Amino acid sequence: MQQSKAALEIGGTFIQVGIGTKLDNKWTLTNKKTFDTRDPEDTIVDLVTYLQQFQFDSIQIASFGPLCLNKDDPQYGSITSTPKLKWQNFPIAARLSQSLKKPFAIDTDVNACAMAEFMLGNHKVRQSLAYITIGTGVGVGIIVNGQCVHGMLHPEGGHILVAKKEEDKDFKGVCAFHGDCLEGLCTNVAIAKRLNCSITELPNVSDDHPIWELIGFYLAEACQNLLYLLSIEKIVLGGGVMNRKLLYPIIDKHLRSLVNKYVEIPENYIVEPEVEDVGLIGALLLQ
Repeated sequence: MQQSKAALEIGGTFIQVGIGTKLDNKWTLTNKKTFDTRDPEDTIVDLVTYLQQFQFDSIQIASFGPLCLNKDDPQYGSITSTPKLKWQNFPIAARLSQSLKKPFAIDTDVNACAMAEFMLGNHKVRQSLAYITIGTGVGVGIIVNGQCVHGMLHPEGGHILVAKKEEDKDFKGVCAFHGDCLEGLCTNVAIAKRLNCSITELPNVSDDHPIWELIGFYLAEACQNLLYLLSIEKIVLGGGVMNRKLLYPIIDKHLRSLVNKYVEIPENYIVEPEVEDVGLIGALLLQ
C-alpha cells in the first residue's frame, strides 16, 4: 500500500520541504522546495500555502530546538527557549496540524538525522548511533536501543563543556547562553571570530592552519563523552564545518589518544553521513 507524508526540515536559516511516498518499504522524496526561515507567522503562511496543494496523511517535522517533546505537555510540539526570540514558545507543530488538518510527528532535526543514518545508512550498528552536526550551531542526535533519546528534553549535546586547550584559553566562545561550551568553541562563527574573518572567508583558510587541529580536538572530546556515557556504536558527523574533510582523521586521531585504549575503538568509528536528504528522510521515519 502506498503511503504519503509531508516532510519538513526546519532550520534557523532555511526550511526544506518535500512529499515522501513509501512503496515496497522504500521512501521517495518529490516536490522538494526550500524556504527562508522568516518570522513564525510568515513562515506558517509559506508552508501551508505550498503544502495544501498536495495529498498526504501526516506532517513529519524535524526542527531546530529546543523543543517540547512531552506528549502530555500542553506545549508539545513547540519550539521553546531558542535564541531566535520571535520563535520562542511557538507551537509550530500544532499550528501546521491545525492549518492542514493532519496529524503530526515531531523531533529535533538532529534526532531525525540520527534515525535516518541508523535505519538506512550502511553503518552496521545494532542499537546505537550519534549524529553530530557542526555549522552555525552544534546539534547532537542520539539513537539508543533503536529509538530517539528523549527525557526531560532531548539531547542538547552542543552545550556540553569540553576541556579547553592552553593556546585557546583566552577565547571566551560565542554561545549566547554558555560562552565556551562545545557550540561556543566549534561553530563556523567561533572559527571565524578567532581568525578575525567572516564566515564566507573560511573556505580560504588553508588545511594546514592550526585551527583545524584545535577544532578536531574539541570534537574528539565530545565524541569521547558520547562513547563513555552512552556506549555509542558509531558517530556520524555532518554540517558545514565538516565540509573540511581533513577534520575526520584529526578527530579520529585525537579520540584514540584521549581514550588511550581504555575502550577498543573499531575502525571507521567516526564517519561521514551516508543518507541523501538525511533531514527530510529522517523526518519521514519519525513516529
